[in-house]
Amino acid sequence: MEMKKSFYQTLRKSVGLKQDEMAAKLGISYSHYTKLETNKVNPSYDLLLSTKKIFPKTDMNKFFQ
Repeated sequence: MEMKKSFYQTLRKSVGLKQDEMAAKLGISYSHYTKLETNKVNPSYDLLLSTKKIFPKTDMNKFFQ
């Protein structure tokens, strides 16, 4: 069974960043970021707010789909 792409993986690829670059941009560790991409952890409310500030054109409703 194929795992659904995570919101963060889709966002990262759309802006052309590597995982470590995306983690640095969001101000989180690489290991935490990889857990977000593999849906092992959910982002905190603060991380969602930071994501919107860093990527203002991002439709955050897609996170909840």
